Amino acid sequence: MFLNKITLFLILLLFLTGSVQSDSTKVEQILPTSPDKNSPWGADPERFKEIQILDLIDESTSQKRWKEANREYSIAIESFENAIKVVDKKREDAAKVVYYEDRYEWQKKSRNDAREKEFQRQIYEARNQANSKLIRAMALLDKIENPKVKSSDPYLDLKAGLFREYIKHQDAFKNYFQTADFLERYIALSEKHEKEAEPHRLLALSYEKLEATATKAKNPLMAEEWKENKKKHLLRFAELHYGKESKEYLAIEEKVAKDI
Repeated sequence: MFLNKITLFLILLLFLTGSVQSDSTKVEQILPTSPDKNSPWGADPERFKEIQILDLIDESTSQKRWKEANREYSIAIESFENAIKVVDKKREDAAKVVYYEDRYEWQKKSRNDAREKEFQRQIYEARNQANSKLIRAMALLDKIENPKVKSSDPYLDLKAGLFREYIKHQDAFKNYFQTADFLERYIALSEKHEKEAEPHRLLALSYEKLEATATKAKNPLMAEEWKENKKKHLLRFAELHYGKESKEYLAIEEKVAKDI
């Protein structure tokens, strides 16, 4: 049902999301702005060692597909990290260049804006290339059919890593449908993943963006559904991050009770 509603609402979102993307939201004002220090959602993506699947029916095939998926995952991470380093170096070098023909501030600003626009284009392209690798890796994992393999820690850890990186890129693209969809898939992977605070924080933020879009589109039923999802994950984040007896949880619970 969730995915069907996403499909129906997708076309409308493409027209309306741009006007609400940059707006600050109420949830953003009451939540932390970044993951916990030791969270797997941090800046340094998790790497995975070679898998050893023993005593399983299609061991060789499963292991081959896992290794191929892990290779695509690693390339996606490394290529994007390298692209960011290249852009950072270009920014650093550009900041040292003096253009004597720029006599006025508006000229300097115009040049800087054009340069930054090009840097953002390069980052955008790097994200797209990384996403292509992540999607290919997810498809490889989906070809593994052995139920024992699919319930194993190496399989779930790699799939979770793929989801995390894909979600980060979709969130950067402000594609809140995809972000929410894959976050829901992420927490459904296992009890361990559901108990991470960060995906619930991101879900609360994504659902608030979707709620704003539905409100702008004059779709109160959809807006109400997004709002309820937002409140659910906001409370779950507060419970996991602060503890149910904490003053922070009680403060957020009060805001939710007042409909935020």
